[in-house]
Amino acid sequence: MKTIAHSWGKASRESHRQFLEEITPGNLTRMAWVAGIYLPISIGGLVYNLIYTRLPEMTSWALFDIGLGIISLSLALVLRKTTGFLRTRLWVVRAYYAYCLVSMTGYYFSTLGTYPNNPVYVLGLLIPAMLFRLPPLDFLILLGATHAVYLAELWTSAGPEGVSAMALFLGTDSLVLAVIAAWTLFSKDWQSFLRSRALRRANEGLLKVTEDLNEVMLLAAHDIKGPLLNIRSLFRILGTKPEWRSEPYREVVAECDKALSNLVELVGDMLETHELEQGAKVPVFRPTRIGELLLAARDSLGASAAEKGSDIVIESSGTEELWPTDPVLCLRVVENLLSNAIKYSPPGSTVRIAWRREDGACRIDVRDAGPGIPGEAAPYLFQKFQRTGNLPTAGEPSNGLGLFIAARLAKLLNGTISCFPNDGGGSVFRLELRPTDEPEGVDFLSATGHDAGL
Repeated sequence: MKTIAHSWGKASRESHRQFLEEITPGNLTRMAWVAGIYLPISIGGLVYNLIYTRLPEMTSWALFDIGLGIISLSLALVLRKTTGFLRTRLWVVRAYYAYCLVSMTGYYFSTLGTYPNNPVYVLGLLIPAMLFRLPPLDFLILLGATHAVYLAELWTSAGPEGVSAMALFLGTDSLVLAVIAAWTLFSKDWQSFLRSRALRRANEGLLKVTEDLNEVMLLAAHDIKGPLLNIRSLFRILGTKPEWRSEPYREVVAECDKALSNLVELVGDMLETHELEQGAKVPVFRPTRIGELLLAARDSLGASAAEKGSDIVIESSGTEELWPTDPVLCLRVVENLLSNAIKYSPPGSTVRIAWRREDGACRIDVRDAGPGIPGEAAPYLFQKFQRTGNLPTAGEPSNGLGLFIAARLAKLLNGTISCFPNDGGGSVFRLELRPTDEPEGVDFLSATGHDAGL
């Protein structure tokens, strides 16, 4: 407790203010509950008195309790939703805390003559102390002042013999318990506030560091991509020179071109990942010929498949059928899935693409002949920089971003990507697009400039 008191006492005024601003809405909520519960009880007491006991003084007290209950409930509900007026809200909570203590003490003395061992005073101290969170000085002053009045009333009252001594003993015990309860609960909230504030500041620092790193990565990627493209172009030009056509030189140029192509792909994926995470890509939905989109994807990756002696087979018909999607982004998703299938399928194999309408959705399946996805890797398949443990069959690059990009683009297109085993071996990656309410625009051909033969 000394450590806690030291912590609160050494804290700055701003820390006190922030903490009180944080706990005051909770105090007002508890105040609303207490007032809301006490109000119907007071109304019930008034009705009972008017019908049965008919004591004028009880009617006055009941009316007073009803009026105070209405005011307290109204203040609690109004102030709970305000963000300013901290001092006003604090004083309302303090006043209600004091009222709860005084009302319980007054009720104790009103029944002392008929019920000497009445536990109302004990409850009157403990319940407010456990319900409300007040700074140490506040509840010590309020509890101490209430107890001083209690002792004075006890000293001047003429109760049965021995009752005063017993009441003094029980009342002092209850005061100690109330102080411990109030201090413990307040301290628990204070320590929780300090921990959450420290964690929040640490998170803010980490977020700033992450933002700085992302900015550095973005700038580096932009600065690197241009020179890499220039170097690759120069090596390709060198490969066309007669004096560089001998086999050793050609192999060196080809290896340099491959390495630079891998770097260009990595930088491009990094930039695209950053754009997706920053929300820079906005899809434009338009009626799209899915069959022609698959033809465009096949033609785009035909050279990569041919290098491995592999084939890309489109099993779907109906190239004229339309589906509302963003053709550019959807083509990027299909190309990523198709590229992934080619990488992990053995040379000379066949990668198959099919699409169909089913259950009100457009489903595009890419089937490969690779080793399949290990079970332990399946939950993390579409996360950033995740690899399954399988290696590309011809030494192709794999940076762990392709499926992540595809999944994020699919989400933008109101779709999902799933993976499951292929019946004949390998895996099936399914892009499922659901309908959207976006306005119609032009079709895939006019949007991309492709024709069915591309």
